[in-house]
Amino acid sequence: MSTAATTAAQLERLGGHLRKLRLLKSGERLEALLQHAAAQELPYADFLEQVLGEEVSAKAIKNIAMRTAMARFPFVKPLETFDFGYQPSVDKKQVHALASCHFIEHGDNVPGCQNSCRLRFFAG
Repeated sequence: MSTAATTAAQLERLGGHLRKLRLLKSGERLEALLQHAAAQELPYADFLEQVLGEEVSAKAIKNIAMRTAMARFPFVKPLETFDFGYQPSVDKKQVHALASCHFIEHGDNVPGCQNSCRLRFFAG
């Protein structure tokens, strides 16, 4: 997988394919990704995993930004900036347990709720 063997025409075709598939982040970084793969002598599967991993990450970041903008929050304040000292009645461990959403994955009760408080998700 050598960059020297990658011609300008081949780069253009690859870029066109990436644009058609809407893999825009990969298209922007194609040459750098190819150079890195050649320098590290990455196997094809590792190269593909790197390219797709970057694309998935970029799309996730874009998705979060879009949903945050659509929610029209007056400002974005991450949980890490919350002052638990100002509100001592808030249990920091419980808030972080809720934020992790592990209870959803395991189908458990919502931490801190009574037994009757259970999240249910319906497909439909």
